[in-house]
Amino acid sequence: MAKINPPGFPIERGKIHEFANSIEDDNPLFHDLEAAKTAGLPSVPAPPTFTATAAHFSGPEEGSAIQSLGLDLRFVLHGGQELEYVRPVFAGDVLTSRQGETKSFVKEGRRGGKMKIFEMHSEFVDQNGEVVIKMVNTVLQTGGVVKDD
Repeated sequence: MAKINPPGFPIERGKIHEFANSIEDDNPLFHDLEAAKTAGLPSVPAPPTFTATAAHFSGPEEGSAIQSLGLDLRFVLHGGQELEYVRPVFAGDVLTSRQGETKSFVKEGRRGGKMKIFEMHSEFVDQNGEVVIKMVNTVLQTGGVVKDD
C-alpha cells in the first residue's frame, strides 16, 4: 500500500509530548500548555531534535534528494547535519520543506578512494511562509569499500 501524506508537516502538541517522553525530557514546557503560556510562549515548543520526525511526512511523490544525485547507495555515508533555528517550533505550526542549493566537491579519502561530498541546503517554512529552520545535510560517497587501516 502506498504511503499517503497531507501536504506540510503539522506540529501537534500530543506528538511533542510523546517525543519529549521518548527522549526522557521532563521539561514542563514540552508537556504542559499552561507552563508554556506562563513562560510567555504562544504554545508548547518542540524539542530541537523534534524536526527529525519530518522524515515520516515525506510522501512518495517528493522522492529523495539523495537519490536525485545519482549516487551509488552502496557507498553512501551520512556526513552530518546542521540546523539553524531562526525561531522555535511550536505546536500549531505547519512546516513545509523547501529544497535549496546543492554544493558538491571531490576529496581524496585515506581509506575509500576519492569521495564525492554533497552539501544539500534546505529550509523549513511555517504556515505564513516565514523561514523557521535552515538546514544543511552532508552526504559522502566513497570511491569504493572503505578499507581497514
